[in-house]
Amino acid sequence: MRWPTAVAPGLLFVSLCLCCAPVRAQSDALSSPCSSAQVETHTASVAAESDHPKVIIDEVTFDAPTNAPNSVKDAAINEAKKLEFNGTQSNWVNEFAEMTIRSRWQNDGYFSANATATAEPLGSDFNAQHFRVTVHLDEGLQYHLGSLRFVESNPFPRGNVNPFSLTELRELIPLREGEIFDVSKIRQGIEALAKKYDAIGYIDFTAVPKTEIDDKLQRISLTFELDEQKQYRIGEVKVVADPGLLAALGPKLVSGEIFDPTAIDDFVKQNRSSLPANLSERDYLHETRNTRLGVVDLSFDFRALDSRGCSEAIR
Repeated sequence: MRWPTAVAPGLLFVSLCLCCAPVRAQSDALSSPCSSAQVETHTASVAAESDHPKVIIDEVTFDAPTNAPNSVKDAAINEAKKLEFNGTQSNWVNEFAEMTIRSRWQNDGYFSANATATAEPLGSDFNAQHFRVTVHLDEGLQYHLGSLRFVESNPFPRGNVNPFSLTELRELIPLREGEIFDVSKIRQGIEALAKKYDAIGYIDFTAVPKTEIDDKLQRISLTFELDEQKQYRIGEVKVVADPGLLAALGPKLVSGEIFDPTAIDDFVKQNRSSLPANLSERDYLHETRNTRLGVVDLSFDFRALDSRGCSEAIR
């Protein structure tokens, strides 16, 4: 989800894709990534993409002056020259206008900015098509942060209070009243809030920012609706491969204790030299959640990967 393109005075619900827990939920049945069907599909996909060159933007121009400082425009242009787009997608220029130009302006307070773009081909080579892109930008007003508060969308169960004070929560949002309304800092704040609650087992926590816009004062006030949902504890923990890793991981993940995903991150950082170099979280970690009971079963597979990215026994 993204912030709305057009903003009218009043209350708007804004949902960002940063509210999810960093540990991914997996299905109970763990299928093997090494099946022949999956390998064939992957091969076909790679072959199809190789037939179409990538798109590179060599030049970016604006069809009218902008109110934002030159630093914002220069940053957008420099970013554009580092990007590569898929030439098979006809809407790549719209993606560029939305994700690069509009987002840059929103980070400088132009919350209702709207950008469109057209592309002019400059030729192609063996690997890429080259374009000059012309941007049309409707900046709108530049906003500053008004008030900021937090509310509970659902009360804590059994009358328990929020484990964090308003002061603790407020410190996680890197934006102060009167400062330019920077969307990227709001996203950073949501990530920090999620991490804060993850550490005490609320891995399904969400923080939804609700905006109230005052065009006259050019202020945007924020209310974060906090939904802690279920607090999870650790269920069964399984580790495939080196028994030494199980011994090192065991004390960090004890059955019955509150689940803290950051313990896994810390373990991987501390033992990175002992793990296969090409392992990522999606390779080694699978989890199964029992939402009703608030329990997470964890399965770790630290075996090395073969050339297809499939686990194989360490010999």
